[in-house]
Order: sequence, then structure tokens, then C-alpha cells
Amino acid sequence: MIIDTHAHTFPDKIAERAIQRLEKISGIKAATNGTVADTLAYMKKVNVDKFLNLNIATSPTQQATINITAAENNKKYSEMISTGSVHPDNPESVEELHRIKSLSIKAIKLHPDYQGFFIDEEKLFPIYQTCAELDLPIIFHSGWDCYSPELVHAVPEASAKIARKFPKLKMVLAHLGGLKMWDDVYEHLAGIENVYFDTAMAATYIKDIDVAMKIINKHPIENIFLGSDCPWESPDMSIKFVDSLPLTDNVKEKIFHKNAEAFFDIK
Repeated sequence: MIIDTHAHTFPDKIAERAIQRLEKISGIKAATNGTVADTLAYMKKVNVDKFLNLNIATSPTQQATINITAAENNKKYSEMISTGSVHPDNPESVEELHRIKSLSIKAIKLHPDYQGFFIDEEKLFPIYQTCAELDLPIIFHSGWDCYSPELVHAVPEASAKIARKFPKLKMVLAHLGGLKMWDDVYEHLAGIENVYFDTAMAATYIKDIDVAMKIINKHPIENIFLGSDCPWESPDMSIKFVDSLPLTDNVKEKIFHKNAEAFFDIK
């Protein structure tokens, strides 16, 4: 059983344009054309049983449409679990979180770089508090991003500050806590109980598995999920990375699917 907790799709009408733009920014050739149909087919090809489709409201006007579509897709596709999103600059973001919960959406995605905020900005606090009260996990992009290479919006120290300020908030910090900032992840984030990591892009950017193992050995193993960031990292690459780590088969099974099943209540 394989569950990829970090993948992205785009609406059919903008998928080609979005993929071309992001390929140019990242310098990475996409594994899919970005559509739901192609992503579903690709995941089946690489033996991924279920995956989280992480949606991001990149403008304040997008959040309602994104969440309606996510709920509809969750009814349509058993193998794709779509998350919701809110935008910090939408004055109705807190109310929208209650609607997301009522739609049985399992988590929201926030991207500090694409949405233009720092993870420890006070304007996010009402969102964090509401998500904590609703038991609605937030999946964050964390660490470096090619979209904003000179300015990191979610550094590990700031993420740790939020985790401690909102101890009931379930924070999934993608990219093993902070892309390209793993020494700081080890120092500031590893071991915090309400912090969760996925392995998205670790296979692409971590060349020394000791870097990953140092973090994993310090963190609750139940708080680590397989993630790829498909289409930017192929899930088979992500799976091979986790499989290469010096972990027991039981621990690998937790990372591959058991932790995600329990955390996101995936049947």
C-alpha cells in the first residue's frame, strides 16, 4: 500500500499553461501534464494507491471555488483526496474554514511563497486558531522555493514558533520540514509533537541519506509521511528514496501508508 501525501493538479483549462510556467521557473520537467486525468493515470502506473491532491488559493477570490471543486472531486475519485485552501487576505477566510470542515475536506494547504505571507505573521493567527479548534490540519510549503529563491517565507525557526504558540494545531511541514534547510529543521523542529513532515522533494535535493536519518531519528516516526510533490518529483523516485533509508520494514510501512491512513482518516 502506497499513499502519496503531496501531489498537485490543475483545472484542465489552465493545466498546460501552468505546467509550462512552472517548468520554466523550476527548471524541472513535469512528470504529468497537470490534469486530474493524467495524474490519476500516472499514479496508477507508478503503483501509488491513493494520493493527496493539494490545492492552493493563490488569490483571495479563488478559495470558495477551489473548495467546492475539492469536495466534488472527493465524491468522484476514491483514490484522490483533495484538500481545501483559504487565502490569508480574504476577510472571510475563517468562515470558509468552517465550510471546509462541513464539506468533510480533510486538510487545507497554505503556501507562504505563492500566497505572500510569512508563516509567523500575526494575520495568520485567526486561521491557525480556527484550524486548531476544528481539528483541521494545515499542510504548509516550508523552506526554500524556486518561486521566491531569495526570500524564504517559512524557515524552521519560525515554523517552530507557530507550533509552540498553537500546540493543538496539526502542522504538516512539507519537504521534511524545510526544503534545503535541514540542519535548521533538525535544530528547531524535529521532536515537536504537533509537527508532521512529508518527504516531498527529498529524493531530488537530499544527496546524503544521513541528513534525512538525523531528522527522522529525532522525530516521532508516526509524524512522517511519504510525499513526492508530483508532478515535480515522480512518486516512484520518492518511494525509492524512502526504501533506501536504513529503516525497518515496519517503519517503512508506517511512512508509506499507515501514518497517513491514521492522520487523514483514509479508508
